[in-house]
Amino acid sequence: MTSRNQRVIQLYEITCLGTGPEPEVRTVEAGDVAAVIEYAGERGMQVRVRPCRRPVEDPSTRKENVS
Repeated sequence: MTSRNQRVIQLYEITCLGTGPEPEVRTVEAGDVAAVIEYAGERGMQVRVRPCRRPVEDPSTRKENVS
C-alpha cells in the first residue's frame, strides 16, 4: 500500500561513451539528467540515457518502524 505522502523518484542510467576503455555509467535523478548530458557534450562524449526499471522511494519520506 502506498501513502499519498510518499514521493517516487524516477532514476535514469546514463552511459558516457568515449571516456576510456570502459564506458562510465551513472545513475541520476530526473532533475540531474540535463546537467550530465551538458557535461558530456562539452567534452565531446556521446551519452545513452535509459530510465531505470523501478522508481525508488525517497528515503526522507519513507516511514520507519519505531519500536
